[in-house]
Amino acid sequence: MDIFNLTLQNEALTVIFFAAVFIPALAGTILSLMFRYNKVANLIAGLCITSCAVGIAAYPLRALGVPLSYTFPLSSAVGDYALAIDQISSVMISLSSVIFMLIVVHVVKSSSDSGCRYSGLLNVLFIASFLCMAADSVLVLLISWEMITLSTFLLAKKGNNDRARWMFFVIAHIGGLMLMCAYGYLAWVAGTQTLSDWNGLGAIVGSTTSMILVLMIVMGFGTKLGLLPFHAWMPGLYGTAPTHTAALLSTVCSNVAVLTIFKSIYSYIGVTESMSVIAFAIIGLAAATALWGAMESLVQKEPKKILAYSSVENMALVILCLALGMIYINESPVFAKLILIAGLLHTLNHSVFKSLMLMTIDTVEDCTGEKNIGRMGGLAKTLPLLAVVSIIGVFSMAAIPPTNGFVSEWLMIQSIMGVNLQSKGMSLLIPLVLAAVGICGMMMAASYARLYGFIFLGRPRSDGMREPRPMKNGTLLPMAVLAILCVGMGFFATVIMDVLTTGVVSVTGIAPSPSYRSVMSEEMLPLILGVLIVITSVAVLLVVRPGKEREVRTWGCGEDLGKEMQYSSIGFSQPLVRVFHPFYGDTTVVRETKEGSKKTVHTEFTEPFVRYLYMPLGNAITAISEKISKTQTNRIQTYFGYVLITLIAVLLAVRIL
Repeated sequence: MDIFNLTLQNEALTVIFFAAVFIPALAGTILSLMFRYNKVANLIAGLCITSCAVGIAAYPLRALGVPLSYTFPLSSAVGDYALAIDQISSVMISLSSVIFMLIVVHVVKSSSDSGCRYSGLLNVLFIASFLCMAADSVLVLLISWEMITLSTFLLAKKGNNDRARWMFFVIAHIGGLMLMCAYGYLAWVAGTQTLSDWNGLGAIVGSTTSMILVLMIVMGFGTKLGLLPFHAWMPGLYGTAPTHTAALLSTVCSNVAVLTIFKSIYSYIGVTESMSVIAFAIIGLAAATALWGAMESLVQKEPKKILAYSSVENMALVILCLALGMIYINESPVFAKLILIAGLLHTLNHSVFKSLMLMTIDTVEDCTGEKNIGRMGGLAKTLPLLAVVSIIGVFSMAAIPPTNGFVSEWLMIQSIMGVNLQSKGMSLLIPLVLAAVGICGMMMAASYARLYGFIFLGRPRSDGMREPRPMKNGTLLPMAVLAILCVGMGFFATVIMDVLTTGVVSVTGIAPSPSYRSVMSEEMLPLILGVLIVITSVAVLLVVRPGKEREVRTWGCGEDLGKEMQYSSIGFSQPLVRVFHPFYGDTTVVRETKEGSKKTVHTEFTEPFVRYLYMPLGNAITAISEKISKTQTNRIQTYFGYVLITLIAVLLAVRIL
């Protein structure tokens, strides 16, 4: 009787949970269609915050044993619309809800992207992201993923940025078509569209088909993660879209993609030894993407574009971890566990520090009106609190201990260095992968130093930086929370790693013993390392006490020191451009000044993939479309002829097959 009562209570809690998630967000969406007043916009955003707050409870409820599964009381021709939140999904949903809520709070407080339409679309995006992470049927997964694409496309509208938005829309739908084909085929093979019933379908379809499906799923979701060559939309959209839209795309939407890729490869399809070929291919693609993102971030002039290429690099490292796990799982399961934990932990960490940095850039642009890093500088003196939270985010992005970014990247390196594989191919590949990760880390550290230094340090390079407007009330709060998370998730990373281990074991089927800690140095556990670093830093500060301050005149070659004499961001990256000139797609442009008496030299960068891949492809499609348009004669007889020819062709094809 007690068990029966407990079951009823759990079912009631499940219904209440899902209702509390969806009803406020749905109400906000409906209100956005009915009203256009600013006061109502804040109410709509508040409803989204309410849904996010309930979403945070996903992991606590799952940990308490509440079975978070629900089937909607309506069905389609191919099956039910079902949701089921497992261990790993609950972690992703809870943290993603935290990030989403803080971003929406920043929207309300900054008022930079406010409005009924924008707030309503935020509700739609949250519903879509939640549904995709909780999906237990193919229809829910594919429909919600399409909702994410459409809502972010609409959220990205700002001024005249249609070209960037449509590039994103087209590339995302290329990925969507691949996903429809892959999951449609898997549903046909499994005989059901219920995802929880899929397990090891690769054994049924064969190794070759399995590898094709894995590649289609990785590339399909990779269109939003920024894998080569599908990354071309990211710098343009990040640079022109509202910053909060870019933040949600880079964090919550990326979490959705990584979670679904992980479950698809390691549970739905399953990994066998014969799939090492596709794992090698994905490793090569991910390494190339990471290196490309690191290189491009060093030459961008707009902070949001720097962070766009940073997301390309970070998500490529996550995909690299998932691909390495495919090789490790058969030869060294404990290291497979460690590399998968590293990839999933880095996904969570990335969503924290990247949302912090994008909100920081939004605040900088709002206070100063400047978007070009070459016109920034000296902001630490006028906005010191913003500089403090920003430096924590930069430390985390650059993997400086004891922040969370350090822990996940350190785990990646340890799992690559420590593994001992029998395969000769892997013995050659591992050093190359380690070198790629190391080079990316160094280049990104330089890029982040450039980002922070040219915004907050030095002298102001424009009037907006010299006398910025004060930050709006409340905008610092969500950034402060994220900064605390950057440090807290670094100190207590092992707690999160233990939680992720349960999810990884459940999805992959790897034995829980031995623990991932058995291949880690106990002295180098994140909490212990963080405490040691803090103690050492405090000791150094106590020993090396700063003396009395004194002012001295900075030498300026006999001239008065001015802002023009500072090291410029272009000068910072110019040596690298000279070394890697063939890769950057840079062009030197000479322009005359307004007076016409002087000329200035500028280096402009065009994404090579856009120039040599997407532009020729677009021109070819346009040419074909123009030729096809000539068949439209506006004569009914011609169209009847087309119908007759099509019917004959279909009948012949059916007859032959």
